[in-house]
Amino acid sequence: MRGKLERTTPQRPADVERFGYCSDAEHVPHELETRSVGVDDQYGEVTVLRCTRCGRCWLHYLIEYEYLTASGRWLEGEIAPEVARALEQPNDAVALFDRMPWFHVSGSAFQGKLRRVTGPAKTWLIPFPGH
Repeated sequence: MRGKLERTTPQRPADVERFGYCSDAEHVPHELETRSVGVDDQYGEVTVLRCTRCGRCWLHYLIEYEYLTASGRWLEGEIAPEVARALEQPNDAVALFDRMPWFHVSGSAFQGKLRRVTGPAKTWLIPFPGH
C-alpha cells in the first residue's frame, strides 16, 4: 500500500472544461493553488489561480448582489504569470478581463452554465436576477 502524499500548499484538480489540460498528450488536469488578492470597491472577490505543474495562471472574479435572487456570477480568464505575480490591487482586476480575447462567465445568474464570452467585463457584471 502506498503512503498518502501530502502537499504543503492548497491545491485541487482543475475543472477540465474551464481550464483544459496541463498536458494535452497525457490528459493531465492542472493542479491549482489559489491566492486571494482581496475585495474590490464593488465587493467582488478577486483570486489568482496558478497551476503548480506548468505555471499557467487565471484570474477569478466573484460577485453577488444580495438584494437579487440567484444573481451571483463569476468571471475567469487566463493571465500571464507576470501579471498574476504583480496583481496586488483588487480594483485592477475587472480591467484585466477587458484585455483578454475571451473569458468564462458562470454562476447562479447564468443558471450555472459555463459560457465563453468577450468583454467588456462590465457587461457581464450588470446586476440582474437569475432564473
